[in-house]
Amino acid sequence: MNEHTSHPHNHCLSCNATLHGAFCAKCGEKVYHPADKSLKLLIREAITFMTNLDGKVITTVKTIYLRPGQLALDYCRGVRKKYYKPLPFFLAIVVVYLLFPLATGMNMEMRYYRSSPLIGPSIGVQIDKRLAAEGITETALAEQFNQRSSTTSKFLLLLLIPLSLPLLHLLYFYTQRYIFDNFVLLTEINTFFLLTIFLLLPALLFPLNVFFSLQVNDTLYERFTVALFGGYCAVVFHRVFAEKWWLSLLKGGVFSALFLLMIVVVYRYIVFEVTFALL
Repeated sequence: MNEHTSHPHNHCLSCNATLHGAFCAKCGEKVYHPADKSLKLLIREAITFMTNLDGKVITTVKTIYLRPGQLALDYCRGVRKKYYKPLPFFLAIVVVYLLFPLATGMNMEMRYYRSSPLIGPSIGVQIDKRLAAEGITETALAEQFNQRSSTTSKFLLLLLIPLSLPLLHLLYFYTQRYIFDNFVLLTEINTFFLLTIFLLLPALLFPLNVFFSLQVNDTLYERFTVALFGGYCAVVFHRVFAEKWWLSLLKGGVFSALFLLMIVVVYRYIVFEVTFALL
């Protein structure tokens, strides 16, 4: 079969639409010829893809850090080509965190769930029932749980965005924004949270621990990250909602507090239930 018979009746091979030119007007598929089947072209396409990919990633990260909230504003009004898509970018950060867990993150060992003042009592009942039903020690059950939850807690980070939606709506219910717009905005905020708190900061502190044996106090680190996240949210809210600085600072602090409370109560409870069900 020669190259011309691969396009019977001059139809697109992908969607079967009639071809008029070098590209399909319906799906954009290119009409390939023998000259297109060269190793040089394949390498050039790969280089072009990687260059565009790196450019979009750099632009996205720079915008998130240097102009908080601008990514959400641009993306929601249709300026999208120069950015990496927000949700796939967040998913990529989750995958990187899954592969390189520089920080413990929001995972907890089973013993901490039992001692939690908010969700501990109901979790304790479930643990006791499992111990009685299976006739194993709590130490053995905890070992199984801890191994499983280290992965489960990272995959469930995808829930942070939808779990954040009610918090943003509580603060800005009067704006009557599209859920899509709020979802994109929260994707940017959660990307900053995950990328900064659990990847970049631990990566910066790691050499200090290795080469200088400098241990950062957990309480001090938590307070710093809470202040950093609250400040970031305030800048985002000021840019996106165009309100006065004092109001954005107040709402940034409230959102940060509610967000962390949501993690401690709702997210961790979901992590426990899913992990416990998978044992």
